[in-house]
Amino acid sequence: MSEQNTPEETISAREGRDRVVELVFNTAEQLDVTGWWPRNGAAWAQECTPESSYGTGDATASYSYDRWAPQGTDHIGDAKRVAEYWESLGMSVRTINPTKDPVVFAEGGPVARAEFDTDAPEQSYSIGATAPCSPGDAFTLNEEDSAERDQGRTLPGDEGLVLQEEPPE
Repeated sequence: MSEQNTPEETISAREGRDRVVELVFNTAEQLDVTGWWPRNGAAWAQECTPESSYGTGDATASYSYDRWAPQGTDHIGDAKRVAEYWESLGMSVRTINPTKDPVVFAEGGPVARAEFDTDAPEQSYSIGATAPCSPGDAFTLNEEDSAERDQGRTLPGDEGLVLQEEPPE
């Protein structure tokens, strides 16, 4: 799987963020499972290509996002529903362990890659997605996102976050 994008496929990092959040939410809707929450926090940018010695102009970043829920009771059926849904989006899908605790992997379509695990830690289901690499510096993107949250704005993927105040020093 290549992290490289051809020019006509390049999307903005924020569009990538929105796509991964949308895919995760829409995938969860395919399942008869409740209690989804963002176990690992908000959608977050990660560095694909570090800034070069010429500055941040050459940097690329990619957002990822995941949600977790208590395990469903039909692991095989749920994995099939997710695989079929992702195939309907034009994603290339493969399933490992198809007869016990399947894990579905996908590439392409609206995101770079996605995963659905029916046997995640603590008897959970997990759905995660990663956007293609896009121009931008991950540190700067995350700082800008944090500044928007500090101003009270809810960004895609913030739904369900439990925000904790830092204790006074």
